[in-house]
Amino acid sequence: MKWFAFPAALLVFATTAAFADTLPDQVRAEASRLLEQVNGMKVVASSRPALKPAALSQVLVIDLQRFGMSASRLSLEIDKTGGPTDLRCIFRGMAEETDVQLKAASNAATGAQQAVALDRLSHMLQDAVEIAPAVGSQTKTAANPKVAAATCPAVRDF
Repeated sequence: MKWFAFPAALLVFATTAAFADTLPDQVRAEASRLLEQVNGMKVVASSRPALKPAALSQVLVIDLQRFGMSASRLSLEIDKTGGPTDLRCIFRGMAEETDVQLKAASNAATGAQQAVALDRLSHMLQDAVEIAPAVGSQTKTAANPKVAAATCPAVRDF
């Protein structure tokens, strides 16, 4: 019986991978799902502006970390295929911003501080939902992908 179960399990895993969404689709779906959770936590934090905020659930923290890793992987995929520099930089920035705001939300002393961090996460996740589908529709635009991959141009508002 064990010998029959192993090939069957292997077949299920192999066919599941073959029918999996593309990475941009996964990032969009993950961002959409997390957006609802982050917005719910933001409402809770906003309702207690001067009080110590509720701790973020471990599931939400892990899911946000997973989103950050997916955004980073998408940035690398865009880079590897010679995709547009702006999209590569956007997803790299999302990965970094997820980590920064997750730390800010977890270390917030008040509900108001946590709500600010959660609001920033919310805006970023909404951007991911809107921008991720564009990744698949882009064609190679970099004349030399290795040169374009070196840095993301910094834009500063002073």
